[in-house]
Amino acid sequence: MNKYYGIILTFIAGLFFLIGGLISLKVKNKEKLNAFSISLAIVIIINLLIMDLIPEILELLDGYDLSFKILIILIFAILGIAILKLLDFFIPDHHHDHHDNETNQEEHTSHIKHIGTLTLISLILHNLLEGFAIAGMTLNDYKIGLMVCLSVALHNIPLGTHIFSSIDIKKNKLLVLSLTLSSLVGGIIFLIIGDISSLVLAIISLITLGMLLYILFMELLPELLVNLRKKETIIGLITGIIIILISMFI
Repeated sequence: MNKYYGIILTFIAGLFFLIGGLISLKVKNKEKLNAFSISLAIVIIINLLIMDLIPEILELLDGYDLSFKILIILIFAILGIAILKLLDFFIPDHHHDHHDNETNQEEHTSHIKHIGTLTLISLILHNLLEGFAIAGMTLNDYKIGLMVCLSVALHNIPLGTHIFSSIDIKKNKLLVLSLTLSSLVGGIIFLIIGDISSLVLAIISLITLGMLLYILFMELLPELLVNLRKKETIIGLITGIIIILISMFI
């Protein structure tokens, strides 16, 4: 019976992206919301990398030779970076100007949409793994699965706010649907396939790591530096820290 609870929990975790999306739709001043959501997303992604993804990768590679670990990490993290760099050429609306004239304001808005799309794509891959983890943990103990689900859900709200405030939802309905259901799909894959080798999971995690590092350093941090003195940016950073602290005590 726990396996069905696991599937339900993976679906619930994905729905929290929509809660973040609803928050963004209720806020009329998109410029302020973007400054807030970008700084919030930076804190959440850094926490995701340090507290979840990197320890998970090291655990999955435990038992392998050190030189093999280094080689695998370098190859597939760089592959993740390369994938998003390649997507840069195929995803339109990629400009990074911050001047006050109307043309450059429009280009800056397009750049924000670009960041949102890249973030969305990388999170779909990451959420597949999270769904796999939630379903697996729930199978062993539904209480632990519930706690993991709540922790993931708290992270998904601010990320949903960032993504929905950054992209054109009407033009990206399929991607938004894929993001919302990606945890559920991961849970279903777990039920169908069962155990997947630790090396395969590590490779998928490393590709995700590379993607998130690219987004963090090449897309989000430049935006943060431009808006660093805005109060919305400071509030976003503080809110992200509060969310992380709350999730740690769940």
